[in-house]
Amino acid sequence: MSLRKNNWMYVLVVACVTGLLLLLPSHQREAGRDAVPRARVRILSVDNSMLDPLGLVFTGVQACRVEIMDGAHKGRTADAQNYLNGALDKDKLYEEGDVVIAMIHDNSKGVSASLVDHDRRGVMGLLVGLLALFIIFFGGASGVGALVSLAMTCVLIWKAYIPLMLRGYSPVWTALGLVCVMTVVITILVAGPNKRGVTAMLGAFGGTIVTVTLAVLFTRLFNVDGGGLPYIVPLLSQSGMRFDMNQLFLSTMFVGNAGAVIDLAMDISAGCTEVIRHAPDITSRELMKSGFNIGRMDTGTMTTTLVMAYAGSFLSMLLYFSAQGTPLIDILNYRFVASEIMVTLVGCFGLVSAAPLTSVIASRVMVSK
Repeated sequence: MSLRKNNWMYVLVVACVTGLLLLLPSHQREAGRDAVPRARVRILSVDNSMLDPLGLVFTGVQACRVEIMDGAHKGRTADAQNYLNGALDKDKLYEEGDVVIAMIHDNSKGVSASLVDHDRRGVMGLLVGLLALFIIFFGGASGVGALVSLAMTCVLIWKAYIPLMLRGYSPVWTALGLVCVMTVVITILVAGPNKRGVTAMLGAFGGTIVTVTLAVLFTRLFNVDGGGLPYIVPLLSQSGMRFDMNQLFLSTMFVGNAGAVIDLAMDISAGCTEVIRHAPDITSRELMKSGFNIGRMDTGTMTTTLVMAYAGSFLSMLLYFSAQGTPLIDILNYRFVASEIMVTLVGCFGLVSAAPLTSVIASRVMVSK
C-alpha cells in the first residue's frame, strides 16, 4: 500500500471516529432534559411602546406577533416577548420579517413564545461550506485532512472535553489530554505518518510542555487566577458546580496556544523536509541550522500575530481606559489586564520555544536512516 493510500486511510479512520463521537450522549441534553422546546419563528409585527430608552440601550419588553415555522405548532401564530435588560452585548431589537429562535410555551392559556436570538444557522453553514471549498481547492488532500481534523477538534471539545470537566475531572489534565490527542491527529492528517509528521508532533509537544510549565510558574508570580474568565461567576453561582478556577485558567492558556504551536512546528517540519529533498546529503548540524533560520522568520510573524489577536479582542477595553484617562500603572496592575498580559507573554514564549525544539528534533529524526 502506498504512502498516499495510507494518508487517505488515516483520514477515513479519523472521519469515522468523529462520526462515532457524534453519537455520544450529550451532557447538554441531560442537563436540559426539561428545557422548553425551541422553534424557528418569523416576526410578523412588533410593538416597542413598552421599551424605555436608557442611553444606548433599552429596558422593558418588546412585544411581537410571530408565525411558528417548525415543530409541533408549525403554521400557528402566537404572541412573543423579547425581554431587554439594558445589556448592549446581549439585548437585541427585532424587526418585521426577522427569523428568530424562540422558546415555545404551550399551556392552558394557549401558545406563546419567548424570543432567544436571530437564527444564524443558514449563514454559518454557508460560511463553513465556502471555507471548506477554499481549503480543499488550495490544500488538496492535505486540505481534506485539515477539514477532518478541524471537525474532530470541535466534536472532541463539545462531546468529551467539556462534559468531562462538568463531571468533575481536572481541567488541566483533561486539557492536556485534548491537546495531546489533537496534536497527534492533526499532524498525522496533515503531514502523514512519516518523519515530517513525527517531527511536527514532537516539536508541538515540546512547545506545549514549555507553555504549561511557564503558565504554572507565572500564575503564582503574577498572583492571578481564573476570577476574570468570562461567565465564571454565573457558572459557579447558578449551576452549583465546584471548579478550581486556577486550573481552569491554566487550561485556557495552553489550549488557546496549542493551535499556534502545532502550526509553527508543522511549518518548521515542512521546511526541513523541503531542505532535505533538495539537499539529500545534508548533515544533521546543517539541517538544524536551516531549521533555526526558518524558525527565526516564522516566530517573528507568529508572535506578532498572537499579540495582535489578543489586543484586537480587548480593543474596546483599551479604548475605554484611554478615554477615561486611567494611568498606565493602574491599567497594567488590574488583575484582568495582568492576566491577559501574562497569557499573551507565556503563549509567545511557548510558541517561540517550539521553533528551536522542532529544528533539533528534525536534525535527529529526518537525517537518521
